[in-house]
Amino acid sequence: MNYNIKYSVECLLGIERAILSTLIADNSFDKIDESLKIIEQNDFYYLQHGIIYNTIIEMYKSDKKIDENTVFLSNQQNINEQYYIDFITTTPLTSITDYLKQLKKYSYERQMMIVATKIKEGNFSKVNELQDIKEKLENIGNKKNLKQIDDKFEKLISSLDIDIQKIKDKRIEYLYDNFIIKNDITMIVSRPGIGKSLVSISLCNMFLEEEKIKRVIYLDGDNSELTIKTRNIHLLKEKFGSKLNYFVELSSSNLFQIISELKKKDLTDFLIVFDSIKNFIIGDRNSHKDVSDFMNILKILRRNNSSILFLHHQNKLNKDFNSAFAGSSAFLEDISLAFELKKNEDKQTYIFMPIKDRNNISNYIAFTYNQDNTLTRVDVDYALETKDELEIKELIINFITNEEDKPIYSDILKYLTNAGFNKDKANKIIQNGKNKYWKTTRITNQNNKLVFELLDSQDNSDKSKLGVSI
Repeated sequence: MNYNIKYSVECLLGIERAILSTLIADNSFDKIDESLKIIEQNDFYYLQHGIIYNTIIEMYKSDKKIDENTVFLSNQQNINEQYYIDFITTTPLTSITDYLKQLKKYSYERQMMIVATKIKEGNFSKVNELQDIKEKLENIGNKKNLKQIDDKFEKLISSLDIDIQKIKDKRIEYLYDNFIIKNDITMIVSRPGIGKSLVSISLCNMFLEEEKIKRVIYLDGDNSELTIKTRNIHLLKEKFGSKLNYFVELSSSNLFQIISELKKKDLTDFLIVFDSIKNFIIGDRNSHKDVSDFMNILKILRRNNSSILFLHHQNKLNKDFNSAFAGSSAFLEDISLAFELKKNEDKQTYIFMPIKDRNNISNYIAFTYNQDNTLTRVDVDYALETKDELEIKELIINFITNEEDKPIYSDILKYLTNAGFNKDKANKIIQNGKNKYWKTTRITNQNNKLVFELLDSQDNSDKSKLGVSI
C-alpha cells in the first residue's frame, strides 16, 4: 500500500473551514454529537482549526452561547484572527456528515504515513499500530465496506479448517497413566522446598528407563551444581549419556540460546523440563503479556512434538491473596494439566492434586521417593494420612478386635472422643476406613443393626503401597 498523501491541501483547508463554519452557525445537539463521534481536535491538519474546534466543543459543554463573536472572544489569546476571519466567511453546510468522515479519513492517512516511515526506518514494533489505523480507516463511521465471500476466502478457510480424520485418529498418550500427557504442557506448582525438582528428575529417570521418551532436556535455573550432586544427577548422566542433557548454572543468554535452537527442531519423543519457570520470563511474571510471550514459546515446542513440564512456585503464605501459583493467570491458560504438589512429612509421601484438567482425565496421585531417583506409587489415602490419623486408625482396629460384641458406629465414635480426639476427625477416619480396614454388616434379626468388623487378614494386608515403581 502506498502511504503518500493523495489529497490537495487547499481541498483539506476548505473541508475544515466548512465544518467549523457549520458548527458555529448550527451548534445543535445533533451536529455537536455527530462531530464528537467521528472527529477530535488532532484530526485537523491546521493547528488553528483544531484550537477553534476544541473551543466550540468546550463552550458547548459549558452551555455557553456560541456564535462568530463569542468563540473568538472566549479564546482570543490562542486563536489567530486572520484564520478566524477566513473560515467564518465560509458558507455553512446543511449536513456535515460526509465532511467529518473525509476529515477523519485524511487524518488516518497522515497517521499511516508517519507510522509507515518509522517501520521503514527499522522500528518493526509499529507494524501492529499500522494495521490498527488501517482497520479504523476502513471502518470510518461504522460502515464497513463488506466484500462478498469468494473462492480465495473459501480456499483459505478450507486450508485452515480441522481435518476430521486427523481429529478422529487423535488419542491421548501418557508418559504415566492419567498423570503426565505426552506431547503437551504440564505445570507442577508447590511451595519452595517441597520437592518439585526431586520428583521431576525421578520422573525423567523413569520415562527414559521405560523408553516412554528418547531424550530429556532439563533446564535448571534454580539449583546449584552442589545440589544436583547430592541428588546423584551426575550418576543419571553417566547412565543415560546424551539421552539426558542437564543444564545448570548457565547464564540467561545460554539458556535462551538453547531454547532458540529447540524451536527450530523436530522434538518428537523429547521431554523438556523448565525448573523453574520464573527464570525464563522476560519481564514481570505478574504481567499477562510477559507470561503469554513465554507461553507462546512453549506452544511452539509443543507443536514441534515435544512434551513439556514446567515447575512453578506458589505465592508466599503471608500474602493477602493466595492463588494456587504466583504470577499471571496466563500460566494456566495454555496448558492441559496442572498439579499442586504437597508433601506429607509423616509418611514422606508426595501427593499431586489436579488444579487444572482440560481433558478431565486426572485424579489425585501419590508417590514415595526412592534414593535411586525412582518413585513408587502409593494409595492416595495412605499418602495423605497424618500421624494423628494413623493413630486413630490403629485405635479403631484394636477396639473392634477386642470388643466381645461387634461394635456399632456410636460405640467406636464414643471410644475415640473419650480418648481425646476431635469428633469430626474421628468420623472421617471411620468412614474412610470402610472396605479398606473394616466393613459394616446389617444383622437382620437385631432390627437391621449395623455393626463393624475387621476385614479378613488376607484382605486387610497393607493396601497402602501399590508396589508400582515408575
